[in-house]
Amino acid sequence: MKILILAFLMLPGPAAAQPSIEEKAAQLLVVSVDSSDIAAATAAARAGLGGVQLQWGSYSLEETLQLTQVLQAAATGHAPLFIAVDYEGGSVYVPTTLGLLELPTNMMLGAADDENDTATLFYLAGRELKRAGINMGFGPVLDINTNPKNPIIGIRSLGSDPAKTARLGAAIMNGFKAAGVIAVAKHFPGHGAASEDSHKTLPEILLSTAELDATHLVPFKKAVELDVPGMMTVHILFPALDKRNPATLSRAVLQGLLKDGLGYKGLVITDSLDMGAITSRMPISKAAAAALKAGADILLIGKGDFNAAVREIAAQVRAGRIPPARLDDAYNKVLDAKRKAGLFEPQQATSPFDKAYLEITRGLSAKALTLVRDRNHLLPLPKDKKVAVIVFAPQRFAANTLGLYRALLDAGYDASQYFFEIGVKGSELKKIMQAAARADVLVIGSFQWAAAQNRTQREAVRALLATGKPAALLSLMNPYDLAGYPEAPCALALYGMTEPSMAAAGQALAGKFPPAGKLPVELK
Repeated sequence: MKILILAFLMLPGPAAAQPSIEEKAAQLLVVSVDSSDIAAATAAARAGLGGVQLQWGSYSLEETLQLTQVLQAAATGHAPLFIAVDYEGGSVYVPTTLGLLELPTNMMLGAADDENDTATLFYLAGRELKRAGINMGFGPVLDINTNPKNPIIGIRSLGSDPAKTARLGAAIMNGFKAAGVIAVAKHFPGHGAASEDSHKTLPEILLSTAELDATHLVPFKKAVELDVPGMMTVHILFPALDKRNPATLSRAVLQGLLKDGLGYKGLVITDSLDMGAITSRMPISKAAAAALKAGADILLIGKGDFNAAVREIAAQVRAGRIPPARLDDAYNKVLDAKRKAGLFEPQQATSPFDKAYLEITRGLSAKALTLVRDRNHLLPLPKDKKVAVIVFAPQRFAANTLGLYRALLDAGYDASQYFFEIGVKGSELKKIMQAAARADVLVIGSFQWAAAQNRTQREAVRALLATGKPAALLSLMNPYDLAGYPEAPCALALYGMTEPSMAAAGQALAGKFPPAGKLPVELK
């Protein structure tokens, strides 16, 4: 592999002209980029943009590297860009995007509960990001998922145990740090108790300050203790902290609680300001100015207008609505973070770590696999019976299903596999029941992202369980879906439909190892 060297110009020294208000404002802004808006992002980079967030798309790793090189080259003459990505596994990251390897979900890591392997995994993942020209990872997710009906966190959480989340979150941060990637803990002060999606509306969490302190703030305190470089805010209203403003726009939360109360000195980064929780209140440009005034240092504007945000911040600084010292503080922190991360030094692509990465991922997937119940002692599956593997999942996960099927075949089972979308059509239900009729034992895969499960999938799973045939129900993604099938005598939780997790499930069903993972959340 060729070694690629990217050289960046240093910022002018003290004797050079001081940057304008507009130039300082531009360095605080991060825009979202995909294949449709590279030209706009490149123009913004030439104008002094602070960073970009890569949106998921079907790129090879080499194409991702080319994209990041183009963007960094456009920033020549200014500070190099933060190039960030949501690399956290589960519902945010899916197979074949940006050419990166597929992470286990956070909840899978919580079930495995192995700090050393988790740190190693994220060191290797961080090297993979660096190889693609990415220098900032929006993770770990430190939200304590205390609400089973949370529509957006779910498997993105390490679990409902604050101490375990703090330990494993620290392992993720340490892994990224060792790899030279800027970790950004999220979503302060916690999204786990929400019952609404902040992408669509403004959720409200009615917890007292004592409840927040005892549960949801625990892992964030650990992140502060470890000097995590970045802390991402959440678009949620916490009346106990601020009755009027969501955390992202609240001085009481950002300056009062995070900076003064917890003593955090790193970068305060907003969640994307183009989300419904914010845009339902004000335009993106005004939200960027309000967040800066409240104490945020980096402003994610998503698909918002970069130039409009620069103009709005500059106008409010000149009018005295944003103190100039607040702008200078944020600007200096951004440049300092870039220097500490080595972004002003020549960057190079590193050699691949695929083999070691996959080995760690396979081990964690097996450790996470949890036997929730096995009332009739079905496991290991009997070898003298015909097995039907019937999986419900989005089509993009179909290839990962083969890991389970291959494991059963390799173990000598007479197995057949059937794959159906989670939206089961009436005509497909007949095929599903015919497949079940031809088998003696059923392995049923149930797929659920967060709180809501597809009604037709649920009806199909219940019809299969109602046949009375021995059945192992696999929760492929969010383990909360198992609460909807109390009649299933045998149930296992995978916490993510990756190829290694599916292979581990097949091996456990075949008796190759006993599932020893622990539920990281409470099931009713």
